[in-house]
Amino acid sequence: MKHKLITLFSAMFALMMISIASVANADYSIAHQVESQPLPGQIWQGTRDGKPGEGSLFYRMEFAENNLVSVTKQSGGFNKTENQRWEQTDTGVVITSQAGDEIIDFDGATLTYVDSEEIRFTLADDGFNIHQWYEYRAYGHVLLVLFGLMALNELCRRFKWSNYVIFFILPIALIPLWSSYEITYWFKWVKLYSVVGAAALFTLIRFTKVGDMKWAKFGAAAFLAINITEAVMQDFSMGNLANILNAIGGVLSIITLAGWAKIFSDKSKEQDMIWPAMTTFWIIAYDVWNIVFVYLNFPGSATAQLMVLISATLPALFIKKGTWLQARAFTLAGSFMYYFSCPFMYESNVVPMPRNDELMLAAGAASFIINSAYAYVFFSKRYTNSRLMAGTYPNS
Repeated sequence: MKHKLITLFSAMFALMMISIASVANADYSIAHQVESQPLPGQIWQGTRDGKPGEGSLFYRMEFAENNLVSVTKQSGGFNKTENQRWEQTDTGVVITSQAGDEIIDFDGATLTYVDSEEIRFTLADDGFNIHQWYEYRAYGHVLLVLFGLMALNELCRRFKWSNYVIFFILPIALIPLWSSYEITYWFKWVKLYSVVGAAALFTLIRFTKVGDMKWAKFGAAAFLAINITEAVMQDFSMGNLANILNAIGGVLSIITLAGWAKIFSDKSKEQDMIWPAMTTFWIIAYDVWNIVFVYLNFPGSATAQLMVLISATLPALFIKKGTWLQARAFTLAGSFMYYFSCPFMYESNVVPMPRNDELMLAAGAASFIINSAYAYVFFSKRYTNSRLMAGTYPNS
């Protein structure tokens, strides 16, 4: 037990120190501009919030000799890679499209060095940061997200005080920091406080008499349904076939939720919140739907969000069954709080997933099919059980 706690706190300490170091580095970068660095052979990446119908925009630029740069742009319904021209100036970089190009986002923009690893994009009132990309650091960050969130889940399971600090105090205390970054997309803010609110409610269910009240149990299931509904609305608003198929999969996830009245806080030392009726099939179907949603709408976050899903699913399947909803709230809230505190950590360490129009459609179809399959099993079982209870089902 002692060794487990040492490992747990080591992981949390590493996560905290990396976050603090990132904040310090960002502050230093703004205050101390340095000379520009040569770009050929380097890869730079950046993300920003798009307009309605675009989701989040992801850019990847691979600079080459002869003033060529391979520019990739991904958003809700857009996937293009084009060879454009670049030129290094005394203060930054100029990127220009060529005749027939569809990616014209950098035309007329000012790309100014913040430091040797960060460039500031400015065009009219629009602005975001572009970061130099390092492969090993990016993959290391993916693992950090996975193991850091699994550690957070165990911390919240084993130590009551951590729940009140993380989900009641920090979401208020950190508002000034979160507001200082350029996170303007409504969906991200709604998602942040909806999942933090869920984690707060689950804390009360676990440790107070609130857990005995029906409204609280219904509230736990309602938070999950609302969480899915927010994403379904986003998918439908995109209007693409892949998004619509995935949105239908999300609707099926909502209507197949069952057994919320049986949610309870168990008598173990951890006082875990258990949802006995939450099946493994439903969890897998939900995971498929959710990663497809992020893949379609937020391409720069897909790999990291896959780790967030896994960080909740593994403990619920292999450490303690029935705790998936609790783990999902803790890890999702933790991931959003980490993102809002250190957006540059996510943005500078994106590991892109393979993505094109065909893959997006296949992903949307896969989400629709697996959630439809679960819905068929779910309603078939309910129909069979209702006939058995009514005494009308023929004996075998």
